Parts: sequence; C-alpha cells; structure tokens
Amino acid sequence: MENLLHAILREIKNGATSFDPSSAGGDIKKFQDIAKTIVYADSQGYISRIIPHMESMSGQRHYDCILVSGGLTYLGEQTLIELSGQPTPIDEAFLDILNRIPSYNIREKWDKALHRRITDPSGAITAARSLLETTLKWIVEQRGGKPSKNNKELFNQAIDSLRIEVEGKPIEKTINGLNTILWGIGEMRNNHGDAHGAASSSTPPTVGEAGFCVNLAGAAALFLLEEFENGET
Repeated sequence: MENLLHAILREIKNGATSFDPSSAGGDIKKFQDIAKTIVYADSQGYISRIIPHMESMSGQRHYDCILVSGGLTYLGEQTLIELSGQPTPIDEAFLDILNRIPSYNIREKWDKALHRRITDPSGAITAARSLLETTLKWIVEQRGGKPSKNNKELFNQAIDSLRIEVEGKPIEKTINGLNTILWGIGEMRNNHGDAHGAASSSTPPTVGEAGFCVNLAGAAALFLLEEFENGET
C-alpha cells in the first residue's frame, strides 16, 4: 500500500484533481485499490477534501470516481517528503532548469527517479539511467543530429554537439568521468534495476545506493542541460 499511497500523493501534489477507472487501465475492479487508498489518505488528513462516488448498476457499490479538492494538507506534504526522501540541492536546481527546458520526457524521467528513491530503489535506478540517456538524445536532436543507438557514441555525439572543448583542460578528466557515470549507472540498472528480470542470486539495491545513482544522474544531466543553455546564448 505504501507504494500506491506514495504514487497517489505525488499525483495530487502535481495537480491531479480526479481519479477514475482510467487510472487503472479502465478496470473498475483494479481501480478499487486506488480509490480505497485515496479514501485512506483522506481519513489520515493527507488530502484537503475528496468527493467519492460509487456506481449502483452492478450492485457491488464500486467506486467509479473520486474528485480531489484543495490538494495535499501540510501533513500530506510532509508524508510525501518522508516517502520520497528529503529534497537535495540537486533536486531544486534540476527543477529550476526543467522550467526552462521544453522536454516532457526529461521531466518525467527525473520525476520518476526522484520519487522512487525511498519506496522503489530498483525503479529509481532504472529511471536514473533513462534520465541520462533521454537527456543525451534530446541534446543531440535539438542540435539537428540523429541519436546513436550505441550509448558510448551517443555520449560523444552530445559532447560534440555542445561544443565542449576539454582536451588538455582541467575539466577533461571530469567530462570523461561523466561517461563512466553513465556506464556505472547502466551496470547498476542491469544488475538491480527493474528493466530486466533479476537473477535469483542478486540482492536488491539499498535506498542509499538508489539515492546515490539518482543524485549522480541528476548532477550529470543538469551539467549537460546547463551547457546546452549556455550554447544557446
């Protein structure tokens, strides 16, 4: 229930004002778990006000719609922070640049990585890796290129399109380190993320490991997007 509660609070925080069976792929029976979680959140004082509605045709008294008014309460905001983890300077800086960068995909990947750190470490690592790849592809496309399907070539494409001159400069090793981060998080994703089936002998990642990967990915993507912005001026 904690994962579902977290997801619902996050959606309400992001502006969701109504929930119906479409939230569960159109399956009204599956929607009952979502509806009951919203009702629970309201009973705990996490939501300002809800207006639940039940259908009467089937005789099952299933919830078929819940309206949310007023968003999260202070307690709801604090609960969401507890479930997501405390914001870091990277969180705030990344949110700031996303308000200027017109990419829904980058925002979506960062949002997933950020909010899965505590409740879904494996999913957070997968989202962190996707964030980096999506950022690289977006930069290449914005500069008129066709992103390579090879991750190493994709990284070089992005660096070249940003016209970052690093050879012989103090930042050269740091830029090369970005590629290492990309591969390192990719390896974590392969071993611990939810993109591939986990081996029976594998151990799930810790919250700390997930947070480390998310923060590394966020810092790398933030640098690349700032360089993109600087090149536009």
